[in-house]
Amino acid sequence: MTILLQRIKFKKRLMPALFPILLAGCTNLFGSALTAELTRDANASSDYYITRAQQANELEDKQTYKLLAARVLVTENKIAQAEALLAELVKLTPEQQLDKSLIEAHILASKRDNERAESQLKFINLTQLSQSQKARYYQVAARIAENKNDIIAAVKARAQMDYVLTDVQRKRENNDRTWALLRSANKGMINDTPAEGDPALAGWLALAKAYNDNLNQPTQLSQALQSWKNAYPTHTAAYLFPTELQGIANFQQTQTNKVALLLPLSGDGQLLGNTVKSGFDDAKGQSTDIQVEVIDTLTVPVDVAIEQAKQGGARAIVGPLLKGNVDKMISKPESFQGMNVLALNATPNARAINQLCYYGLSPEDEAEAAATKMWNDGIRTPLVVVPQSDLGQRTASAFTVRWQQLAATDANIKFYNSANDVTYALQEGLAQNAQALYIVATSEQLTEIKTVIDSSGSTLRLYASSRINSSNSTPEYRLQMNGLQFSDIPFFRETDSEQYKKIEKQTNGDYSLMRLYAMGSDAWLLINQFNELRQVPGYTVSGLTGKLSAGPNCNIEREMTWFQYKDGNVIDLKN
Repeated sequence: MTILLQRIKFKKRLMPALFPILLAGCTNLFGSALTAELTRDANASSDYYITRAQQANELEDKQTYKLLAARVLVTENKIAQAEALLAELVKLTPEQQLDKSLIEAHILASKRDNERAESQLKFINLTQLSQSQKARYYQVAARIAENKNDIIAAVKARAQMDYVLTDVQRKRENNDRTWALLRSANKGMINDTPAEGDPALAGWLALAKAYNDNLNQPTQLSQALQSWKNAYPTHTAAYLFPTELQGIANFQQTQTNKVALLLPLSGDGQLLGNTVKSGFDDAKGQSTDIQVEVIDTLTVPVDVAIEQAKQGGARAIVGPLLKGNVDKMISKPESFQGMNVLALNATPNARAINQLCYYGLSPEDEAEAAATKMWNDGIRTPLVVVPQSDLGQRTASAFTVRWQQLAATDANIKFYNSANDVTYALQEGLAQNAQALYIVATSEQLTEIKTVIDSSGSTLRLYASSRINSSNSTPEYRLQMNGLQFSDIPFFRETDSEQYKKIEKQTNGDYSLMRLYAMGSDAWLLINQFNELRQVPGYTVSGLTGKLSAGPNCNIEREMTWFQYKDGNVIDLKN
């Protein structure tokens, strides 16, 4: 009896202590087990989660699926849809509210509302988050730092992400993003930042320094990266090496004995082909160790020209120049297998093909450069005005893609058929909410448009493509264009050089032909540093058409030079 009474007393003392624990455990028993999914990674598409939300019967389940959908929508850059889903949520459980706070912080960071995003993070208790949620927390912190262009803070946040990520694919993606941030930083920042006893940061900084110090000597770069691995064997990047750097281990320096130059050298294409050839020949100069075989693609079909080049012992091809011939060539990639090929044009059919790069004076380069320039100049509401043509479509598309990367929003694009369309639209208030205008037009069209802008008293800042830059521009035109900035090749900086004067005389000062000459000159540089461009990320060649590097599909990208009309003169903006 005494023992029984003791047991009853023990239970009475024990139950108050156990009750909160049992109650805490019952939240999962009485609530929805699905809500626990919020603590894990969301691996499905937003459409999948939205469909499941529509099918769910319980309110809690519906809201959990909407939270998962909203989370994925943010990563898909569908911010408005994510916000709309969150606005539908009511009476959330504490677990759901916590996850909603994370998503809201991510949305604010995506919209570059950094102050509110930081404030939102401060209200989130890290100790309440799962490993997966902590990874998302640090991802938002990294995004905020990136928005502020604080590269080191972003790298630190991603290092914290790495500690809590368990999925190999996500760890690899995080490492690749961390490396991309370091690649975007200037060398001074990398060299002057102390590691502050942070082994993860120390490893990343050492890797970036090894890369920067040896970038222009790819053979040494490969050795430097291996030495880094030996020095940091436990670093996350040592066993999940950034994808961009993996090909460097197999780097082989470009060796070319004979190049085939495929150009139109007769008929209607003669002037274009000969101008490109002139630039190519002048860049080659007195180099006798590399032979050049020239083949006229207007008298020899391109497939026959490639076979002729191969049979003649060429292991590299520069050309063809005409789009139709580029299309024919890339439709049969087996025909040039084992050869380095620098096509002198790109087409809508351009695709990634091993040992093939595309190089041309494309409008995409100028559009991307314009978006970057305007963003760096503090422009946040640009208006892009382009012709209703293939040129206009390509320009608009490239500008929009770059602007989305910079601002996470679409650019305002307007197409026109004639200058009158633009002037009328401007008079009707087209640019009312715009800070600046980027326009692709001829100098004649721009004259009409600028007149309307000036007469309206608008403070609209003006940017344009190289189409408006011509040797035929009069002093009156240059005065009227006062303040306008435009992109063009850096060769036009060198008006006092012997080379410039020579080509100006040969082409009668035709800027279009002078650009082709510069392109031919740079083609020689590119084919002789072909492996470096393809295999070493960030490797650049400084040429007459710009600072050149290999982008997606090995499209050769150009860093443009910016000029400005000022008091009747054209000045170099030394960007």
